[in-house]
Amino acid sequence: MSVEPSAYPDRVAVSAEDAALAALRELPEARILVFDRELRFILPAGQIFEHDETGEPVLCRAGAPVRDAFPESLWKLIEPLCRSALEGETRSREIYSAADERSLMVDVGPLRLKDAPARTGQPSGITGGVAVILDITARRQADEIARSSHDHFEQVFERAPIGMGLMSLDGRWTLVNRALCEITGYTTEELIDRRFAEITHSDDVHNDEVQLAQLLAGVIPAFQVEKRYFNAVGETMSAILSISLVRDVESAPLHFIAQLQDISERKRLEEHLRHLADHDPLTGLPNRRLFEHDLRLQVARCQRYGERAAVMVIDLDAFKQINDLHGHKVGDDALRAVATALARRLRETDLVARLGGDEFAVLLPHADAESMALVADGLARVIAACSVDAGDSVVHPSGSVGVAMIDQQSASAEQALVEADRAMYAAKHAKVTATPA
Repeated sequence: MSVEPSAYPDRVAVSAEDAALAALRELPEARILVFDRELRFILPAGQIFEHDETGEPVLCRAGAPVRDAFPESLWKLIEPLCRSALEGETRSREIYSAADERSLMVDVGPLRLKDAPARTGQPSGITGGVAVILDITARRQADEIARSSHDHFEQVFERAPIGMGLMSLDGRWTLVNRALCEITGYTTEELIDRRFAEITHSDDVHNDEVQLAQLLAGVIPAFQVEKRYFNAVGETMSAILSISLVRDVESAPLHFIAQLQDISERKRLEEHLRHLADHDPLTGLPNRRLFEHDLRLQVARCQRYGERAAVMVIDLDAFKQINDLHGHKVGDDALRAVATALARRLRETDLVARLGGDEFAVLLPHADAESMALVADGLARVIAACSVDAGDSVVHPSGSVGVAMIDQQSASAEQALVEADRAMYAAKHAKVTATPA
């Protein structure tokens, strides 16, 4: 069929403004192809065409074969789409050119002109086709980068040494990493869709309510809180829970990001150090520091609420002689034996401590003067009942007990301890004077 290329532009653009045609030619990332039934150009437009010095696209001037504008590998993919348009079909396909590593989105449809004569065996009014070819290489590369970044994120998330997970707004785990499973002892399947509150210590379930409300309200970006939880075998563990919030484009809350750092070992070390600071290393009893602290609290309660209590000071008799005659090991054994006997004799609410050397003290809440004499006598008896192996003999220590009552009129903890100390020396002196010469 003979083609008059110059006639086609007039027919296609008969009702188009020159400005619209100019706009088509300036499209930044697309090719607009209008072709006839012999797959020759009627109109090419788009910046990705190479232009000559006159501004006309090279290889795709009106009347030139469309195939000449494409590499052979691409044309093999595009030609079937163009021929489908001549049959009245509209098709869309994404194609890739390995030669120049480009991805294209091709949309092709039929071109129908109102005054075009119908041809035998051809769809009515179809004189050619229109193709829009969009270069999506950059978008595909961005998708690949995003996909690669997502894969990298998943690897980092899964291999992170700290427990990490996503939680729904009602506190259910929706995604957890390996470290979180190791910390809690639960498998991924056991944690997913399970509320963190279900394994949290009852005293700590609601200890972050204020921070959660502030986070959801946008007042704070994140927060940390210490929580105790139960691991898979029922042991109580301690952790620092860090919570942040992910929002959608309209700032509506989507889910929480949670990080769980196990601090159980640190807490155990802190408890151990605190125990060392507050307890006597030889006997394991509270030391003077802890005893005086609790004594001050008891005196304050007595002064404010009218409670009654008693404080006792106990000093072992002739303890220096035990060390001199049998050695310090026997002396230490005697101190440990006395400490154990006193702790067993007293109530759980009572506090017995080693003040230092061979001196002990006892704090007895809710005590009365009438019963204290009996308690003091009982303590002296349990001390005398202690037996310490000294090798060739057995040592039986003895002790003197002094008592001071604490009530609403007590001046201070220091004064109460001084009064008990004086009573102890009075009891010791009474023993000495009562011993026959």
